[in-house]
Amino acid sequence: MGADAAEGEAMKFSKLSTANQIEGKIMEIRKGAVTAIVYVQIAGDTMVEVSVTIASLETLGLFEGKSVTLIINPVDIMIGCE
Repeated sequence: MGADAAEGEAMKFSKLSTANQIEGKIMEIRKGAVTAIVYVQIAGDTMVEVSVTIASLETLGLFEGKSVTLIINPVDIMIGCE
């Protein structure tokens, strides 16, 4: 998505090796010394815990309330956002 995308709208990736993409919203972030646990609410009341480095948290500009796309492959769950 480009700069014209609406604020808070989840990103759609058109060129990834996985089709497993789930939209959600960050509900809580718990920071540790090196990593953070990001709690993302997906369909209904389902919550997914995602572990990211503090560097990734800052680089992606993640915050509570932000809409994100979870990108899932057999061994990892990553967060994608604008």
